[in-house]
Amino acid sequence: MRRKLRFAKYHGCGNDFILVDEMRGPRTPDRVRRRLATKLCDRRFKVGADGIIFIESARGVDGSMRLFEPAGNEADMCGNGIRCVAAHLCEKLHKKAVRILTRDGVKEIAKTAGGYRVNMGKVRCTVADVKAYCSDRMVGTGSTLDINITAKNRRLSGALVNTGEPHLVFRSKDLESEDVVGLGEAINADRRRFPDGVNVNFVQPAGPHELKVRTYERGVYDETLACGTGATATAGVALLKRWVRPGIVRVRPPGGCIEIEIGEDGDAYMTGPATKVFEGSISVNS
Repeated sequence: MRRKLRFAKYHGCGNDFILVDEMRGPRTPDRVRRRLATKLCDRRFKVGADGIIFIESARGVDGSMRLFEPAGNEADMCGNGIRCVAAHLCEKLHKKAVRILTRDGVKEIAKTAGGYRVNMGKVRCTVADVKAYCSDRMVGTGSTLDINITAKNRRLSGALVNTGEPHLVFRSKDLESEDVVGLGEAINADRRRFPDGVNVNFVQPAGPHELKVRTYERGVYDETLACGTGATATAGVALLKRWVRPGIVRVRPPGGCIEIEIGEDGDAYMTGPATKVFEGSISVNS
């Protein structure tokens, strides 16, 4: 079936998305959304993006977001993506704060001088928090801040946390030399341990309140210029392990800067930019 799709292109620190507003009128069936994601995210032959987000109406909130990645899977949450959706909704609804429903629950976002501030919730780091993503025979409700992974004949010690998406966090001594894609692919090849894949982050402290990070994203099957849930995960782990000092942590992926702060309520707050690049329409076989 041939369909015409109107969209807006946004990015948050280079992590880019195709936004399709379906708050009114018919909604694209999920099976079609998956196919559209695999086609439209192609950077050589179509629009190009790290994912396509469908915005829907939902009771009790300003909108909901459904993110489909290039692999055709649906993500649970996306930190950079939700800022882009918030920017779209704030402009559309003439608001400075919005509530958005995700598969990880309702998130509150406020427009600030520094971009958009998102309450990401707790950085979850117990066995119970990650058991939906990892099939290890872990018992009890102990911490997942110290786990071991072997990939490409290399033994890695790190943390596995849940920030709406599953994230492995490894400290690096030389971030630039890390084989992020190769190690990310090797870890994700272990579908017995990670049935639906896992995001892989390498982080290097760059100051008392600053981290450099590179992230391999599941579903994208590649390193991305930034990852909001990954920034939250790396800052949360770095604070818990005292790699950085308490306070606002500036996380610097290749595409920009995202600030993470743990509030008095224990929730992680992420602040970063969201930029509209252009609007358009495309006719595509679905």
